[in-house]
Amino acid sequence: MPLPRRLTQLVVKPTVFCYHRCAYCSLRQDYYAGLLAEAKSRAGEAADVRPGTLPVEVGLRVIDEAAALGMTSLQFSGGDPLLYHHLVDLIRAGAGHSGVFVFMNSVGTGVTVEQAAAIVDAGLGAWNFSIDTLDPAVYDQVRGMRGGLARTLGAVDTVRRAARHQPEFCINYMAVITRSNFRGLPALLAHCLDTGVASLYLMPVYGCPEALLSAADIREFRDEIIPTMLQVIGDRRVPQVVMDNARTVLGTFYPPAVSDEQYAQGIYWPDHVAARRACRTPEYYLLVTPDGKVLPCCQVEITGHGAVGTVTEQSLAGIWHGEAQDRFRQQRLPFCVECSAPQHMTLGLVPKMCRQFRD
Repeated sequence: MPLPRRLTQLVVKPTVFCYHRCAYCSLRQDYYAGLLAEAKSRAGEAADVRPGTLPVEVGLRVIDEAAALGMTSLQFSGGDPLLYHHLVDLIRAGAGHSGVFVFMNSVGTGVTVEQAAAIVDAGLGAWNFSIDTLDPAVYDQVRGMRGGLARTLGAVDTVRRAARHQPEFCINYMAVITRSNFRGLPALLAHCLDTGVASLYLMPVYGCPEALLSAADIREFRDEIIPTMLQVIGDRRVPQVVMDNARTVLGTFYPPAVSDEQYAQGIYWPDHVAARRACRTPEYYLLVTPDGKVLPCCQVEITGHGAVGTVTEQSLAGIWHGEAQDRFRQQRLPFCVECSAPQHMTLGLVPKMCRQFRD
């Protein structure tokens, strides 16, 4: 008899609200348009019960149920989790389960040392900051705001000070590769290496036609930017595993699965079969939205189709082993051919973050 399928990664989006208005996230925000409109109409209510905010009791229950299903990784995303009033409670609940690593995506706007220390001490293992570029003007363009880079870099320093007593805690950066920022990635990488950032998570953009690299940009990225990034790493005294990992990771972007011209049109896979073969996400992953919907992958936010249940009405186990989830595993989405997620890679800058060289 085969072993039960394990849910190893749970993503919880406890709030739909965010500090930034990123162009490549606009389609995801469209998915929550109804929630945002309802929240606006009820703006006078307490922030922790407004639409667009996950009830804390639901979040705590879902985390416990996920742990029973085999969860080893709990990620808080959003929106920005820092805007959620019960964040520390959820982090503590996840970290309280043996073998569960808890991390968070947040730009950290306005975080204080005391607030960051409480978050880290609750059991957060890593804080992922979204920093696509060190150019303030480009950052503002990508993030849809003014003065965002200085605030985010300030938050990085604040969190670093708050976590000094936690030697295993990691600060990571996340960068979406777009036509606006790809030439600045070597400088961003140098900054990461010089300031002790543990990894740089790189994501070719998808679902945002105006941000896609042109075919010429892709060739430049492959022929000039990647060698420059490898040189940046080679110029530092890094462990050999970091250098080896970098060669492997950076050699995977824009592979010959499709032509550069197809990549420039937002097509990442030759057909649906190839896309499905490349992606194992529904085999180990679920995402819980602020209104309790359960998604088998984050692309459901872009397409608007594919939710597999609601945790306010069903148990997480019932959803994970249910018919809708099994159907999604088999059928997936037409959008899968436009999804670069299987090509997203962690560029580890310290040995423990070189995931491709584990085991």
